[in-house]
Parts: sequence; structure tokens; C-alpha cells
Amino acid sequence: MVSLALAGLGCNQNAAWRQQQVLAQQQTQAQIAEFERRASGLDASNQDLHSQLAQAQQQQKILQDELSLVRRQLNDTTSQLAQSQELAKEHEQKVQTMMASTQYRGGAVIRPNNSLTSELNKIQIPGVTARQDGDVIRIEIPADALFQSGTNSLIPSSDNILSQLTSTLQRDFPQNKIGIEGHTDNQPVMAPYTSNHQLSASMAQTVFDQLTSRYRMDPSRLVVVGHGSNHPVVSNATPAGQHKNRRVDLVIYPQSDN
Repeated sequence: MVSLALAGLGCNQNAAWRQQQVLAQQQTQAQIAEFERRASGLDASNQDLHSQLAQAQQQQKILQDELSLVRRQLNDTTSQLAQSQELAKEHEQKVQTMMASTQYRGGAVIRPNNSLTSELNKIQIPGVTARQDGDVIRIEIPADALFQSGTNSLIPSSDNILSQLTSTLQRDFPQNKIGIEGHTDNQPVMAPYTSNHQLSASMAQTVFDQLTSRYRMDPSRLVVVGHGSNHPVVSNATPAGQHKNRRVDLVIYPQSDN
């Protein structure tokens, strides 16, 4: 009987031990599964961080490239400004030299003369703008009021403007030198012209021919220049701006006799 009792007790202890082993194994597996889940989550987070880091590095590279471009543009602009200021200074010196030394036939010389301002009110021609520009009077005539679009061919109504201009110049500025300047917008020209400079020069020459042959102005008083699109008075970004930049300027220079 004692042997049977001991055998039964041994079986019960073995069963309890096996149950403890099973529970321990299940806990171990559960811990392993939890560790694997956490590891998987950490790996996903790590991949996301790497992706974000790569995006941040790419954005930083873009910003660095943009900064470099802005710096280059700033340097270019600064250089261009310095060159423009130097050219303006040289141009001013040349103008002053020319005005001081250039003599015309009969002993007349171009000199600064602010008295021209008082003459502005005498220029009253519809469709024409007159303004003081430094020591000169500049009369702006819209090209479309004189020529067929994009050409140097005069339209019939141009005669009215040119005749009034000639009368005004002959009456109020009989001794002054007159510059005839052609100006265009920045749009491409049409055949037979090959450049805006050529078109603007032909416009100015046509006005010269009309003033001298039709209206009998003295050719020695007139100077013809074609500026092309180099001297816009407003931006060419709009049709209205382009229209205003297409023009012929009559420039009245101050002049006195020695």
C-alpha cells in the first residue's frame, strides 16, 4: 500500500512539473512573440525615419541649389548695375564734352539752356506729347499715328501731324538743332526688315525726308538716329506698353549763337 501511495504521489508531482514546464514554455513563447512584435515595430519606425531623413536631405540639397542660384543672380545683378553706372558716367562725360566742344556751321554751339522749359506750352498738337528731358525738349509721336503697323509707310493722316510739327518748329525753334529718333517695341520685325534697329532707322529717315522735301526744313539742322528697342519709355510686357514704345521722337536741342 505504501508503494502504491508513493507511486501515486510521484505521478502527481510529474504531472505538476510537466504543467509548470508547459506554462513556462508558453510564457517564453509569448515573450518571444512580444519581442518580435516590438522589433518589427522598431524596424518599421527605423525605415520611416530613414525615409524622412532622405527627404530632408533632398530638400536641403534643393534649398542649397536655390540659394546658390540666388547668390549667382545677385552677383550678376550687382555686376550689371556697376557696369550700367560706369557706362552712364562715361555717357554723361561724352555728352558734356560734345556739348562743350561741338560746333555747327555759322558758329552755333549746343549748350545747356533751361530756358527751353518756357517753350513747352507752345507745342499744342493733338496726339503728340512734349516734355522736358534734361536740357532738351522731347516730342513723342506714336508710330501708329504716322505709319502702317510694322513699316515705314506713312498713313494719310500723318500729314496733319507732320505739318503742324513743322510749323511749330519753324516758328518757335528756328535755330535749334533737331534730332529725329526712331524707336520700336521688342517684338520681332517682319520682312523686309531684319532688325528693330533697321525698322527704327527707316522710320526716322522717312520723317526726315518728309520734313526736308515736303515741308522744306533745312537738312543741316536735323540728325537721324534709329534706337531700335533699346530705349523703351515703359515696359514692353503689355500691348499698351508696346504701343507707347513704338514712336518717333523729335528732340529739340538748346542752342545759342556766339
